Amino acid sequence: MMRFLPALAVLLSCLVSAAASPEGDEDRKTVVCFGDSITKRGYPEILGETLGVNAVMAGVAGHSSAAGLRRMKKDVLDQEPDVVVVFFGTNDARVDAPRVHVPVKQYQANLEKIVDACREIGAKVVVCTLPPIDEKIYYTRHESDLYEAAGGIPKLWQSYRQAAIQVAKGHNLTLVDLNQELESEPGWLSKDGVHPSPAGTRKIAALISAAVKPLIEEES
Repeated sequence: MMRFLPALAVLLSCLVSAAASPEGDEDRKTVVCFGDSITKRGYPEILGETLGVNAVMAGVAGHSSAAGLRRMKKDVLDQEPDVVVVFFGTNDARVDAPRVHVPVKQYQANLEKIVDACREIGAKVVVCTLPPIDEKIYYTRHESDLYEAAGGIPKLWQSYRQAAIQVAKGHNLTLVDLNQELESEPGWLSKDGVHPSPAGTRKIAALISAAVKPLIEEES
């Protein structure tokens, strides 16, 4: 009986190693989902499950593109991503919050810097436009006069949307135009008029997953 113990020990060692390192895990692609609270709400987890990738949630509530740039090395570049999803804009457009607000020209410049940094490490980039909001609900918490002075929310949001589109087109990047895709999507918003409902999170995940999938397949 004793002569079988070494063989048994080897077998158990192999089983433990297999459990610790599931087959193919080391080959999984890494997708960093970079953004604000809308990213933090959960679409990265769904994306990871849908595509079978290592989805890194790099969303921070209240962050603009400027705040994102400051944490980009640690949260994005150091993750050695194959693909980066860039999804900012809702906080950048907050003209009622001087510490958060990023003027549209600077927003576009920030996106350019983010894209350049990602491409320098060989990562592919997906750019998302800021999603629409419920203006009536939004104004229950934000000063409408400041937004009206800036041309109103529809005009303001379109300026940030166009900035993101220009960055994507200028670099020949994949674009997910969430502003357009969600405009007529029923039930995608939560009661706060800004963040997605569970159904909205699933919709965002589906749209972004569809954009990321061919980029991952190119890498395989």
